[in-house]
Amino acid sequence: MLKLEEWILKARKLAETKIAKGKSADESVEIAETDGFRIYAVAGKTLKEPSSNSFHENPRDVFMLILEGEVEFTFENGRKTTVKSAECFVLPKHLMHRCIFKKMTVGIEGVYEKGL
Repeated sequence: MLKLEEWILKARKLAETKIAKGKSADESVEIAETDGFRIYAVAGKTLKEPSSNSFHENPRDVFMLILEGEVEFTFENGRKTTVKSAECFVLPKHLMHRCIFKKMTVGIEGVYEKGL
């Protein structure tokens, strides 16, 4: 069984490979699943500002604990918020948003996918 640090390193390496090719990265590696609840190690960095029409929604609530870096969210109503290292958040399902990983960002994400 891999340790949490190894899952995080795996996600980071996937992101770094994509970034080295000049592409933005938003990579995830599944750590565990039980009864529809999944936990992921995630890593990424945004290299190019997303277009103004890049808003999207998630079909489920997303919990994330930021371990390193930061994520800037812009919501459809124009409001912005930044989540930094050692902070966590829940992004409610169907909330229109876009996000920018300002620097290499690493976190743990949890989603409940049962019934989707």
